[in-house]
Amino acid sequence: MRATELFDNYIFGTLSAEEKAEFEIRIKTDSEFANAFEKHKTLIEGVNQHEQRIHLKQILSTIHKQEFGSEAKIVSIKQDENFIKKHGKTFAVAASVAIIAVIGTVTILSTGGYLLKQQSNDITDLKRDVTELKYSQDAIIEGITGATNKRIKNYAPANIEGTGFALNNKGYFITSYHMVKNADSVFVTNGVLDRVSAKLVASEPSLDIAIYKIDNAEAIKNIAFPFSFKDNASEIGDKIFTLGYPRRDAVYGEGALSSMTGFNNDTTMYQISIPVNPGNSGGPLMDEQGNIIGVIRGKQSSAEGTGFAIKSSFIKQTINKLENDSLKNELTLVTKKSNLRGLKRSEQIKKIQPFVFNVMVYKK
Repeated sequence: MRATELFDNYIFGTLSAEEKAEFEIRIKTDSEFANAFEKHKTLIEGVNQHEQRIHLKQILSTIHKQEFGSEAKIVSIKQDENFIKKHGKTFAVAASVAIIAVIGTVTILSTGGYLLKQQSNDITDLKRDVTELKYSQDAIIEGITGATNKRIKNYAPANIEGTGFALNNKGYFITSYHMVKNADSVFVTNGVLDRVSAKLVASEPSLDIAIYKIDNAEAIKNIAFPFSFKDNASEIGDKIFTLGYPRRDAVYGEGALSSMTGFNNDTTMYQISIPVNPGNSGGPLMDEQGNIIGVIRGKQSSAEGTGFAIKSSFIKQTINKLENDSLKNELTLVTKKSNLRGLKRSEQIKKIQPFVFNVMVYKK
């Protein structure tokens, strides 16, 4: 749901009790969000007042015709000014407020979207909201440069985009639950997969984990699977890196593990010093040897360069809790030494890229 729709739903009372409570908490704790909402509300009130004025004029005109006949003229004791001339300044201000509200909304969306329910109001999700305008601009650029991209030309833009990564080369991958929640359909793509649909097979909302299976994994089943999932904990100061889709092309980021716990000492997470952005949700967090040590979850809104990742041990825990034994066997994780060990980073990334996906989420 876009921020403007969220504002309207709150104003017109269509949010559920839970959504309303979450909205009001965010108003109190997020000054940028609160400011954008106030400007949006001012605009709505201005439009409503204008509509009420027109409605009142219509009522008075009807009464006048009933009492004095349709031929009678209304003579003002003061010269009437054109509405636009008289209220032009007000509407100019309203238009400015609308533009500022839209810019504020885009800023809010680009810095993370909705607040996490499980953690703190200081942590934001990293799903990437996508607009028709963005794809129209991309199409124009494509026309100028002569580039081709099937996703722009042939497919409607997704509502949300993010990242996922393979659990094996059988087509199973993991991503963030907050991103795919209430999804109507999910597709993945990367440099190897053009565009493939995927189906949800398991989830653990409390850990923000969702596991999907690609409908057709032919393109990757014969490629050597690069990942090893680390069982034991990493150490503070360990060098780490991630690969994700904050935009259409994969983006690399590196930093260090800065804390063994997440916000408010959450033991399910690591704190990391990697700048993560909307679109990084669900991406892999890896150590220098290319072992998976976590799943990118979110970032601290009040501290740039501070992110959080669910520890890899909780991926294994989620799989072990599955009641479907055949699915559990299909999802057995590789825990032996990574075949990325000892390679320089550029070579590691080449082997990783076929198994890191741009996840496209469609919602009604």
